[in-house]
Amino acid sequence: MFGSESTEPDLSGVCAAWLGDRDVVIEPTVSDGFSGSRLFQVRCSANAAWMLKSCAAGAADRIGWAHGLMRHLRVAGIREVPAVMATPDGRTLVIDGWGTAWELVEHIAGAATDSPSPAQAVVAASCLARIHLAALSLPGCPPRNAVPTAVLRRIARAERLRDSPWSGRLFREPGASAGGIHVEVVDRLDRAVASFAAADGPAALRRIIGTQAPVVSVQGVLRDVWSDHVLYSSAQPEHIAGIIDFHAAGVDTPATDMARLIGSWRPEADADTPLLHRWAEAVAAYESSRPLSISERNLIPWLLATGVLFGLDNWFRWLLAESRDFLRPARALRRIDHLLSQLPAAVCVINERVGNAI
Repeated sequence: MFGSESTEPDLSGVCAAWLGDRDVVIEPTVSDGFSGSRLFQVRCSANAAWMLKSCAAGAADRIGWAHGLMRHLRVAGIREVPAVMATPDGRTLVIDGWGTAWELVEHIAGAATDSPSPAQAVVAASCLARIHLAALSLPGCPPRNAVPTAVLRRIARAERLRDSPWSGRLFREPGASAGGIHVEVVDRLDRAVASFAAADGPAALRRIIGTQAPVVSVQGVLRDVWSDHVLYSSAQPEHIAGIIDFHAAGVDTPATDMARLIGSWRPEADADTPLLHRWAEAVAAYESSRPLSISERNLIPWLLATGVLFGLDNWFRWLLAESRDFLRPARALRRIDHLLSQLPAAVCVINERVGNAI
């Protein structure tokens, strides 16, 4: 956050790098995301709108790469990907006088849902398959066989959680900057500790740490494609209006995108059914365009299960250890509750695997 009006960036000047001397209206927007980025809607006519978004400090190179992916996907005909504005000299990121990087991308009008209908789940998975296929020809990033970064990161996360378990963390008293939801998050931490112990979480951590990481095809993927980032058309709710926020994009296995997407959905029924079966029509729709290899199919439930565990770990760190502020704390609690409800099943999925191979 910027400290005062004297330290506010000149947003008109920032926009001028893309739009020249056109008159613009810049309106702040409350972001539904959790990244902490600042977001503004920019208009210069009744029919044209863009989103001006600040970027994480030190992430300019990574986000520049993501912009290259987005532009490649647009050229490949994936119209669900928002257009990225470039300045006359070709830049897609503009640095203001305070050192903050900004992007200007097409505004996508649509609504997100974490409880998609079967038809909505199918079109989302189909769109993701088209994105993965188009990304295969991204210049300078051909597909290759490697151990997925997502797997290596989660093995490292398991080691850290083993060495610093939730039960031993000393942040139950709110710090000076703690928000009003501290007590509610501590309550959820206590419930997570009990649930994790009851399901033999320590054994699950040992299994993750001992995982024999598979070699699979890796390529450009989104890595943060979840329910909030998939927008459906208001006029036609079973059509994708757009997929937004590519800031986490990188090179990894497409299985991590599938796991991230279907793991973010809340089923209306059959809550005890395994996720791959619960969203079987969506998985089938994905495979109708891009068949999953055996290794990728095996990876998805492992990534789903470990994503629940380390998703909770992220929230406890952000809200308790780091005392981060979120504009919509109720949404953060809802996200924690969703993960907490999945924790016992996630630990069981990890513990029920035969051997250490995924």
